[in-house]
Amino acid sequence: MSLDVERLRALDLFADLDYHDLSHVARWAHEVHAEAGATLFEQDAIPYDLFVIESGTAEVIRDGEQLAILGPGDPVGEMSVLRHERRTATVRVLTALTAVAIPAEDLAALEAEMPEIVGTLRRVMDERRRRNEAGQG
Repeated sequence: MSLDVERLRALDLFADLDYHDLSHVARWAHEVHAEAGATLFEQDAIPYDLFVIESGTAEVIRDGEQLAILGPGDPVGEMSVLRHERRTATVRVLTALTAVAIPAEDLAALEAEMPEIVGTLRRVMDERRRRNEAGQG
């Protein structure tokens, strides 16, 4: 079952898409709920989904160190999915969270139909990587 197009439109990542494009994204997206304390994914795990947080917060932890706190509108897990690499960090839920998830296996089909969405994700990934590198240097 597809997600409601208006739910997707409310997320910054998808806000500029028209109804037709949003309906394509909705075909692949599904909803994820997680309670405080749950782990969305572990560092070094194989990536199965990328997420865009709708509500709630999560922390990003690498090697035991908190890197960021993410909230509504933030994509998470996109780096590993787009690079086809293992997860570079653990993401733990801080407050009850609802997210839109897109399976990694469906991302190629989405990219073929709507390269601008994956292009946006790649820009977000590059910006986050630059911030992370600046913080380490």
